[in-house]
Amino acid sequence: MKGVYTALVTPMNENGDIDYDSLQALIRHQLRSGVSGFYVGGSTGEAFMLSMTERKKLLEAVIGATAKRVKIIAHIGCISTRDSVELAVHADKAGADAVSAVVPFYYKAGIQELQEHYETIMSAVSVPMLIYHFPGATGVSLTIDFYERMSRHPQCLGVKFTSMNLFEMQQIRDRCGERFLILNGHDEVYAASVLMGSDGAVGSTFNMMPSLYMDMFSLASTGQWSKLPALQAQANEVIAHMLQFDVIPYEKAILHLQGVLKTPFARSPLKRFTTEEAARIAEFYRSNNLLQSNNAQVSNL
Repeated sequence: MKGVYTALVTPMNENGDIDYDSLQALIRHQLRSGVSGFYVGGSTGEAFMLSMTERKKLLEAVIGATAKRVKIIAHIGCISTRDSVELAVHADKAGADAVSAVVPFYYKAGIQELQEHYETIMSAVSVPMLIYHFPGATGVSLTIDFYERMSRHPQCLGVKFTSMNLFEMQQIRDRCGERFLILNGHDEVYAASVLMGSDGAVGSTFNMMPSLYMDMFSLASTGQWSKLPALQAQANEVIAHMLQFDVIPYEKAILHLQGVLKTPFARSPLKRFTTEEAARIAEFYRSNNLLQSNNAQVSNL
């Protein structure tokens, strides 16, 4: 399960329904870049603005489109354990290779309760679990002791580590051993995460520039560390521009300009760009060789 996984956006029509035609085009576009697999229904996929039925249908569509050519990690995280179990059981039956769950948020739960949450999900399915650590969004920080305990569970695959605290990542690697998979989650520090012990990455911006991250993974896999900073700088030029706006609507806008998505629509309350903002994004896209090089082939749509 080491590798580069695109955290897929969920394409939508102007009426807010999932655009399955554009989803198929996005998957074809990503497969041509050689990604290791897809992380489906996560934060980038607007999971918490989708119904349970939509989340299930989305996963089924991705699995059907990939036809087992790549690995599929299904994000099944919910605030409640019961809903998480329901999505996990569905993902297992649908053919996902692993499930992943963000830490339950909003209601305060202790470390023991969080461990029981993950253990309950794992007991309901046969596939492995990838914990999703994203304290910047959830407000929940997990301890190194928690990860060490979870690493001893035979069904716990590892962690999707979406934090800038790479010291903590290194400590997880040190305490949990090489068997415990660590996939970096903040794209802007992927090169640094490799040196701190990551086995690959799950990335949102991979939607826009998958080929670059595949190049970085290949270089890291062969120990060509000195070549990584220059590629990371290329990615970070795009990321720095994106952070002036709003992540998911920006990525959809770029994918629309690249010819992958029919529309750049994202569900409310995510930002709708003004005419002036859309023009600025389009101008940057036209001036950026990296984004231009990841344009879709004509056959995508």
